[in-house]
Amino acid sequence: MKLLLLEWSAYTQRDVNEILGENHVQFKSVSYCFKDKNKDDFFLHRFEKYLSHDQYDAVFTVNYFPLVAIACQNKGIPYISWSYDNPLNVPEIEKTLGLECNYVFLFDKIQVKQYRDKGFNNVHHLPLAVNTKRLKRISLSSYDWKKYKGDISFVGKLYPSAFLDLLNPLNEYMTGYLKAFVDAQFKVYGYYFLDELLTEPLMNKLNSQYEQQLGKGKFHISKEQFSYAAASFLTRQERVLLLGILSKYYQVNLYSREEHPALSKVNYRGSAKYLEEMPKIFMASKINLNITLKILQTGIPLRALDILGAGGFLLSNYQEELAQYFVPEEEFSCYTSIEEAVVKAEYYLKNEEERKKIAQGGLKKASTEFSYEKRFQEMFRIVGI
Repeated sequence: MKLLLLEWSAYTQRDVNEILGENHVQFKSVSYCFKDKNKDDFFLHRFEKYLSHDQYDAVFTVNYFPLVAIACQNKGIPYISWSYDNPLNVPEIEKTLGLECNYVFLFDKIQVKQYRDKGFNNVHHLPLAVNTKRLKRISLSSYDWKKYKGDISFVGKLYPSAFLDLLNPLNEYMTGYLKAFVDAQFKVYGYYFLDELLTEPLMNKLNSQYEQQLGKGKFHISKEQFSYAAASFLTRQERVLLLGILSKYYQVNLYSREEHPALSKVNYRGSAKYLEEMPKIFMASKINLNITLKILQTGIPLRALDILGAGGFLLSNYQEELAQYFVPEEEFSCYTSIEEAVVKAEYYLKNEEERKKIAQGGLKKASTEFSYEKRFQEMFRIVGI
């Protein structure tokens, strides 16, 4: 088997390359920086020319690139994409998603179902993976322990959102209507019902009000854009609220590019490097939080697997697939409300042996069931190579 890999600054690229190499899968790598994911004649010309220089069984990328799909379709070569982003953040993705060359792998069952309901049967569900062999090679020095230790740590952005700005031009009834549903969504885990609320008639009303207030042709928003803005707003609320409450009682370290005025008692540590620093944070922290972007409904995000794979203790909001593949309170801990998260954080900080046992259980499961080898075997089986 021989693959062509189009590389970018993907978090998982090093692990992908390492595992393919260890398993004697031949591959060549090229890289390119897209200014427009949907239109780049120079890339198409060069990439198709590159595909002609050698015989490849497939092209592989982390996340989905429409122009790669077009080039592979033109050359009759299978295109495999495996995404750790949700949503995919690819404008007009459905224009190329159905190409015969495509084998698209997503880690969230609901997202897969949504595409399959539209007829995209080449979209497949495949959970993410973690390279525990790499993580086991990382050791903590006394300096590392001093630098990264903490009661509770969270690595991730706070998700700035334009949601409130989007409400400003709307009339009082529409604003109140949307706020009520957003407030209700805040309390629900594992089910993002706002997508069902944002029907075509409602979106037409929203855009009609934008046109009335801002002028014709000045502003138009899609369902996907509005949904993401709402999800970002809710996620920001949850992260700030939970971190703020926990920091009143415990040492809470936040690794993020953004500070927040409501988090004055949180230890702000700036952003963390994925390969060099994040594993050490997970190892040195007593509790590692996973607070998932609300729009991600069932899947296990990369952060959660990275915590488990590093042997860290994971306290996560409820995710259907996380509870499906891992045993709650034996391999990780989960919460279904802010109040429950605070109670569980207090309990596990006081019960060190139980906390360590759960972390070891999560590491064992991640090592055996979430390896890159298993994922690639399933991927190649579906593609038929």
